[in-house]
Amino acid sequence: MSSKRSSAHIRAQKNGKIRDDYTCQICGSKNDVEGHHIIDCQFSGAAATDNIISLCHHCHNLVHSGKLNLFKF
Repeated sequence: MSSKRSSAHIRAQKNGKIRDDYTCQICGSKNDVEGHHIIDCQFSGAAATDNIISLCHHCHNLVHSGKLNLFKF
């Protein structure tokens, strides 16, 4: 599987960050904000803004390491 995201995914991430005012939706940080797919594309997650949550790099790492569960937050 290729690690490159399609232009639709990149656009969705950008639009999600704009919607969220480049603010982490967990801790409120405005530093190093990234777009995170709520349902990953490998699990048929849509390349759509409503499938994106803006997270700072720290919170994004916590999600991917399993230390922060978005569905329980």
